[in-house]
Amino acid sequence: MDMIQLEHFLAVAAERTFTRAAERVFRTQPALSQSIKRLEEYVGTSLFAREMSGVSLTEAGKSFAVYAREILRMRDEATRTLSGLQTLEGGTLSVAAHEDVEVYFLPGPLLHFVQMFPEVKLELHRSQQADIPRKLLNREVHIGFMKEAPGFQDLLSVEVFTDQLTLIASPQHPFASRTWSCLRELERISLIVHHDCFASEEFVHQFFRRHSVHFRIVAECGSFENIKNFVRSGIGVAIVPRFTVLRELQQNTLVEIRIPELNIPAHIVMTFRRDYIPETARVFIEIMKKRQPTLPSECVSLNRPGFED
Repeated sequence: MDMIQLEHFLAVAAERTFTRAAERVFRTQPALSQSIKRLEEYVGTSLFAREMSGVSLTEAGKSFAVYAREILRMRDEATRTLSGLQTLEGGTLSVAAHEDVEVYFLPGPLLHFVQMFPEVKLELHRSQQADIPRKLLNREVHIGFMKEAPGFQDLLSVEVFTDQLTLIASPQHPFASRTWSCLRELERISLIVHHDCFASEEFVHQFFRRHSVHFRIVAECGSFENIKNFVRSGIGVAIVPRFTVLRELQQNTLVEIRIPELNIPAHIVMTFRRDYIPETARVFIEIMKKRQPTLPSECVSLNRPGFED
């Protein structure tokens, strides 16, 4: 049984004569009759009752007609969907990223993509770093943005941006007027950390202990906006990726304390499956590969309802 036979069957059911049905599907009457005969042999029963005035559907034919129409409808829908995906007039782009990348890095590239392909639905999943590889492997998302390439053979990674970590403080902080500071001068400094980012509590412990500098953690926050508010309030200082505080540095609501020992890169890596990915994801990957690695100062916030996992 094939789609052509179903089309022939429905044409005969609608026209009630083989002659008119043959004209409708641009076939000769003998060819149409053979097509219907093969279909009846395949399903194992007669679909039409032959009468002097024409043909009519048998009870089996009436039941089969319901399925035939649904099968052809699904075929047409699948064809339209696949065609839309090829031309990016439909489909979905699903991206997973941690808060810093989602809020401060991705809005610019995603805005560029949406302007090019407005019919594509965007799904942005805020995820913990450790969860992103699993979501990619389980095909829950198409693309993930991470700090480093995960060690899975089924995943490919491309570095798309490199920033550096920086120490930020309130403009009223005693170190605010200094252009450069020595790490030793931060002895007993009060630090605010993020529980899952480039400068997590684990990183801070390792960094300061490696340089034999004592410190204390006064707060651990779940978002960079909270960290920035705490720093502005004078509760402590924080180590963050520089691209997360560009706006505040430009507006002088936060200041940057440059520490030579803190010249540590903060990478953003785009990761995706090695095998099949949808056309929407493939196009976005190509856009990101060609994009100049500039600081995302053009970013607008996507931190709004509807864009979180």
